[in-house]
Amino acid sequence: MKEMCIVESKVTVVACGALSTPELLLRSGLKNPNIGRNLHLHPVAMAWGHFPNSNSPETWPESEKKSYEGGIMTAMSTVVGNFETSGYGAVLQTPALHPGMFSVLMPRVEVAEDTGSRRAHEIGTHHSNGKMVNVKVVSSHAFERFVKEESSKPLRDLSTPICSAHQMGSCRMGTGPKRSAVSPVGETWEVEGLYVADASVFPTALGVNPMVTCQAIAYCTAQSVVEVLGRKKCM
Repeated sequence: MKEMCIVESKVTVVACGALSTPELLLRSGLKNPNIGRNLHLHPVAMAWGHFPNSNSPETWPESEKKSYEGGIMTAMSTVVGNFETSGYGAVLQTPALHPGMFSVLMPRVEVAEDTGSRRAHEIGTHHSNGKMVNVKVVSSHAFERFVKEESSKPLRDLSTPICSAHQMGSCRMGTGPKRSAVSPVGETWEVEGLYVADASVFPTALGVNPMVTCQAIAYCTAQSVVEVLGRKKCM
């Protein structure tokens, strides 16, 4: 027979992320209809590039450069950002992928055939019918045609992996329970002393990576918790 352990606390902070925090709150009996709604994502479509390793005649400037070592985000471009008009667009980034993760994302034929890997400067997409091109020998017109053809391929029917590292807004904060799940200080409208401090409280999606915003929200929520605990101590 399992024993039940009950822990009583003056304040409880939930930080399970935008996917799991709503589930925890709903399973705990909260009824606010905004819990689990308004989920926003940063959808990611991926492309790949192959460059010579340190044993090739043409090498990286750094002799020991590896795609799966060093900083997780080493380059970023907003050339297709379109942020000055609609505010929506794409950001090109280079994430670090260890070989195991990279092999999962690669089209199956690429995993099976590894010939010429030390001689080619190649780029391609992860589409199931994707092509590759050698950027060292292809003409500018052929390269533009490659980009246009690959960009026009549909993403439906599981034809290419679509990823997301940033889930936001599923318990968004606001000024009242009709349109939000938590108050501006992160406290749930239904349970006093129950706070949420993760990306689920974002009122909407961000146009940037959410790390610093998460840190700021966690800090401000913590300050609110400290104030509440201070008041209760004085009572």
